[in-house]
Amino acid sequence: MSYQSDLGTDPLIIDDSNAAQFVEKWRDEGRAFGMVPRDYRAAPFGSASKPMFSYPDVPRSQWADRIKQADENKTTPDDWRVAGGVPILDQNGFGLCWCYGTVGAMMTCYAMTGQPAPHLSAAGPAFQGKQWRDQGGWGEEALRYIEQFGVPELSVWPEHSRDRSLPQRPEVQASAAKHKVTQSLELPRNSFAALISVLTDPKHARPVTLGLDWWGHLVYAVRAVALPGGKFGSLIANSWAESWGNRGMGVLVESRSTAQEQIAIQRCKVLA
Repeated sequence: MSYQSDLGTDPLIIDDSNAAQFVEKWRDEGRAFGMVPRDYRAAPFGSASKPMFSYPDVPRSQWADRIKQADENKTTPDDWRVAGGVPILDQNGFGLCWCYGTVGAMMTCYAMTGQPAPHLSAAGPAFQGKQWRDQGGWGEEALRYIEQFGVPELSVWPEHSRDRSLPQRPEVQASAAKHKVTQSLELPRNSFAALISVLTDPKHARPVTLGLDWWGHLVYAVRAVALPGGKFGSLIANSWAESWGNRGMGVLVESRSTAQEQIAIQRCKVLA
């Protein structure tokens, strides 16, 4: 019998049979989306790449063994996310998933240094980049704003705040300057195999932002999973608070994990 991941009790599993119904349900609940298709003319493929390392392609025949090894060794980004105390973020009705998901992946990357992750305010770069508007975007755009403005901690930029005086405060400037993404790798579009290769890499597994056109939403993947029937998927962290899914987490089966934009967050600025 092939390996199957332990997903705990009552996991949220999203596949082709229920994805459309879930999206309709979430819209009816008033959930905020906000990812828009990336303009590849203005932001060409690869413009989000500042790679620290690359990943060899892993044949599908090896996926189950690689997932088993990562699970047993507790080397997945999700293991580090939990150990580092990375919280599930909450857009709180704003259409800023594209930045919240990217900042969540960034915080998980910080946790992978073995230190407690800083609690960051995604509202800072999102609202400054969009000139204080609540407006949709994509992952590469979030990385541009993170590079330009940095990401302040919640202790100096309150969650969801659009206070235009905040960027001028010295404590905000100092905090934001410490938190930037320094290395990232844009993965091939619509390649679930590339996602699996990153999440199961024995030395350099990293969280990956997933821009999903079918959902109109950006989340980030933290673990590859092996499912019954020889199927595979990814464990994702959402930014709709812990009330969504299984305490903010869900599983996307292969076709629903296949992202039109996916970026591995490889390294962040070293904390002082």
